[in-house]
Amino acid sequence: MDELVFAFPTARLWKLMTYKKKGLIRGNSEVLKKIIQNGLFLRRSESEENPSFKQIIPYAIISNKESFYLFRRTSGQTEKRLHNKFSLGVGGHMNPDNSAETKEQYLIDELKRELFEEVKLLNGCMIEDIEFIGFINDDTIPVGRAHIGLLYNIHVSNKEVSINETDKMTAEWIDKSNLPEFYGGMETWSKIAFDFYIK
Repeated sequence: MDELVFAFPTARLWKLMTYKKKGLIRGNSEVLKKIIQNGLFLRRSESEENPSFKQIIPYAIISNKESFYLFRRTSGQTEKRLHNKFSLGVGGHMNPDNSAETKEQYLIDELKRELFEEVKLLNGCMIEDIEFIGFINDDTIPVGRAHIGLLYNIHVSNKEVSINETDKMTAEWIDKSNLPEFYGGMETWSKIAFDFYIK
C-alpha cells in the first residue's frame, strides 16, 4: 500500500514566509500553525518527485547542555544516499493519525514517534523541552525541492540515550566544540542546522 505523507503547497508556503533557497528560516509558531492546520495527505510515490508540494518533515536534534547526539548511518540503511553520513537529526514523514487531538499535538506526537523509533531514553533520561527552531529548506538538490524540515531541539536531562537499530546506525555524544570535525561527512540538513543554529 502506498504511504500517505503530510504536505503543503509550495507556492502557498512561500507566501507565508520569506523564501530562502538553502538554509534555515527562523521559527515562527504562527506560520507553523497555519501549515499544520492546512496541510494535506498525498501519496508518497506521487509527491517524491513533485516540487509543487513540500512534504513536511519534523527533524529533531537531541542535545544535553553543550553536547549533541551525532548519528552515523551505516550501509544497513535503506536510503543509499545517506550511507555513512553523519546526522544531527532524527525525523521522517508524517503519516495520517485518526485520533481526535489537535493538529499541533499531532505534530509533536509524530516527532516523538520518530524519536522513539530511533532511540531509547534510559536511566531516568527525560525530555526536558522540545524547542521549535525553524524551517530547513534546500532547493539546490532534487530531494530538497520536494521536502521542508521543521527543525526542533529536543533537550534531554542526561546522556543515557541509545540506538534502537544498531544494524542501521551508530551514535555518540559530541561536544559542540568538536562538531566541526564531523562537518564534512554530515548530510545536508545537518550542515544547515549546524551552520545556522548550533555554530
